[in-house]
Amino acid sequence: MNYEKVIVELLSRIQELEEKVDFLMGERESGTVLKTREEPVRDVVKVKTSDIRDYINARKEAARSRGADSLILRASEVHRVNRLRNAMPMVCNAMRQCMEDKDVVLHETPSGYSSSLEIKYML
Repeated sequence: MNYEKVIVELLSRIQELEEKVDFLMGERESGTVLKTREEPVRDVVKVKTSDIRDYINARKEAARSRGADSLILRASEVHRVNRLRNAMPMVCNAMRQCMEDKDVVLHETPSGYSSSLEIKYML
């Protein structure tokens, strides 16, 4: 996997989202946005499993570039750092999808979708 390409793609996505936010904020300030709710929804971003996988793979690459031989990630940390809400199943699925044969699940609950899911990724 070409990590430089992934990072460049993520940066372009971030730039695109920032431009959209600036555009929407300009419309909001000018009063052209239609209000459909009484309370505005703040800081809501649609996150996909692929976005979480990209984050995990970026963390793995960063650890690899620092010379680490493994990286331990906990679902609660991934969830918190990405400012997600009620997305623990998505985080756990993404963490499992990023696993390779040599990686190890250090902690898991019977449901498999707990914030305490912990995986050691061998780099």
